[in-house]
Amino acid sequence: MLLTQVGVFVPKETNALFSFHFSKCWVQHKITVYNDVDEFVNSHHDKKIACFQMPYPVEESFNATVDNLLPACDHVLILMSELHDRTVDFIVRHDHAKVSYFICGELNFQVDHSPVHKFYDWFTTTVHFYKHERPQLLSNSLTPYTPKGKYFDVLLGRQKPHRDLAYNRVDKDYNIVTYLKDQDFGNPASWLWPADLKFTKPVEWTVDRVNYEGYNMSLSQIVPLDVYNQTVYSLIAETNYSNHYSFYTEKTVKPILGQRLFITLNGQHALRNLRAIGFKTFDTVIDESYDEILDFRERTAAALSQLEYLCTRQQGEILERIKPICEHNYSHMMRTNWYEAYFMPAFINYFNQ
Repeated sequence: MLLTQVGVFVPKETNALFSFHFSKCWVQHKITVYNDVDEFVNSHHDKKIACFQMPYPVEESFNATVDNLLPACDHVLILMSELHDRTVDFIVRHDHAKVSYFICGELNFQVDHSPVHKFYDWFTTTVHFYKHERPQLLSNSLTPYTPKGKYFDVLLGRQKPHRDLAYNRVDKDYNIVTYLKDQDFGNPASWLWPADLKFTKPVEWTVDRVNYEGYNMSLSQIVPLDVYNQTVYSLIAETNYSNHYSFYTEKTVKPILGQRLFITLNGQHALRNLRAIGFKTFDTVIDESYDEILDFRERTAAALSQLEYLCTRQQGEILERIKPICEHNYSHMMRTNWYEAYFMPAFINYFNQ
């Protein structure tokens, strides 16, 4: 094997993933990749880096792997396309100057030692289809500033406490409300499918891939055009609602692509953190002080009060006021290269140091 200056350990099951990143970031010519831990540990390079994709759910064996490799590495890079309580707890417990994290969201606290970088993977992958594969689909299919028969889409997905609160309170006459809970995806009362969706196999999770518009993509990343053409606003019930981090998924991206006002059921400061990366929210139209409330039940109740308020207002008046905000958010989401702006510079730097 021709040795390079940088030796890199990558678990075999994530070879394809990191091959993509190494190629995209132009570092593949600088590195020698190992899949065997012992070969990596015993190798001789000027610099040694271990690269991991954070597994979910987190298993104790992953903790042990990182701990065992750390003494042999100059850097351990961990990519987190998911943020959950257990993955954030991993960051806290492995807060080490040699362990760096690339996270899909924001931490609402400071770690003492680990560098933490942004990895807006859900922004990148959800935007891709509508930016590169079918760039005219949204503009040809949606009329975001025209009044509709209903107010909000409330598409709640799997059962969680903040979604229970929304489902029990939101008026089903004025809004389109679905709640998958733990039911089968084939139940039409709990889920709304795009009309031209083609299934290649039974779907168990929203991240499963399906054929849509002739393209293989994640079910969860399909903008619900039919629903958006019956409603004017979106209630986002994000994956998590913990206060010490903000995790942004396709649930946040889709209303932005649809150029819609949104109210979000998320952790404290989720709106503040969106504004910090260039988005605008709707505090000139509704009371967004719910974003500052610590208790998740009180925060959810305050957010739902704003949903109810909007259901009493003339849609045309509100749509006119939100149009500049929605157009800005759509443009910012679509025009920003989230991978090159956030992930790539930080990732490359570890191989160039």
